[in-house]
Amino acid sequence: MLMELCENMYVIKADGRREELMPRKIEATCLRAGVSRGRARKIAAEIEQSAYDGITTREIYKMVLKKLDKQEEELRPSYHYRLRKALAEIDSESFEKFVKELMASHGFECDWNKIIRGASVEHQVDVIAKKNSDLFLIECKRHINPHRYCGLGVVLQVEARLEDIKDGYNKSKNNYNFTRAWVITNTKFSEHAIRYAKAKGMLLTGWFYPKRMKKSLEAMIEEKNFFPVTILKTTLAVKRTLLRNGFISLHDLIITSERTLKKKTGLSEKKTNNLISQARQLLVQNNK
Repeated sequence: MLMELCENMYVIKADGRREELMPRKIEATCLRAGVSRGRARKIAAEIEQSAYDGITTREIYKMVLKKLDKQEEELRPSYHYRLRKALAEIDSESFEKFVKELMASHGFECDWNKIIRGASVEHQVDVIAKKNSDLFLIECKRHINPHRYCGLGVVLQVEARLEDIKDGYNKSKNNYNFTRAWVITNTKFSEHAIRYAKAKGMLLTGWFYPKRMKKSLEAMIEEKNFFPVTILKTTLAVKRTLLRNGFISLHDLIITSERTLKKKTGLSEKKTNNLISQARQLLVQNNK
C-alpha cells in the first residue's frame, strides 16, 4: 500500500537528480540507527504522508532524525532530555574539564590541556587518559546543536594528530606513547565517522553511541551519577557563572558550602541555596 501511495512522487538528490521516493530506503536508514523493523516501517509511513513531490533527500533525512530523536527521548527518563540540552550548554573548555573528571570517575588517570611535540608540529591535546598499560589521546568535541552529527572530518584530524605524535615519540621528541585515539562528543556520529574509526582502531563515545555495554556518553554519566551543573533548572547566565568559577559538575556544588558558593559566584543566598538543593535532589534521585 505504501509503495502505491508513493507512485509518481520524486525526491531531489544532492546532485540535483530526481529519484522515485522509496520507503524501503527510509526503513533501512532507521534500521541502521537501531530501531525495530516495525518502528522503522511506521516512521517510513509517517514520512511518506508528510512528503511531497520534489522534496529533497536532505529534508527527508532531517525528518527521519527528528522522529528517531523523539522516539529515543520517549523511551528515557524526563531528565534525559535535560541532560542532552545541558551538555550542549557547556562551553568548549568546560566540556573538556567535564570529560576529564568523568573519565577520572571511571578509573582513569587524567591530564587536561597538554601541548605535545609531534614529528612535524606541536599539538594541543584536550585530555590524556591512562588506565593500566593503555594511554589514550582524547579529543573533546562539544556541539551547540545537540542534533548535529560529529562527522568524518573530526576523526580524520584526530587520527592525523595521533600519527604525528607517535612519530614524534619514536624520534624522542615527546614522552607520550599513546595506544589509541578517542573522540568524545555530546552528539551522535555520522556513519562515515564510525566506519573510519573502526578501520583505524579509534574509540568513539557520543550520545547513544556505542550502545553496547552501556559505553555511550549518557550511560557513562548515569553510571557514575556525574552530571554537569548545566542540568540544573536555572538561567543560562547563572549556569555560565558557575562554569566560569570552576563549578563543572553537581559534585562540585554539593561539596561546597553555601557561603563559599555565594562568595565565589556573587549569587544571592537564596539562589545558591536553591542550586545546592537541586544538585542534592538530582543526585539522590538518580542514585536509587
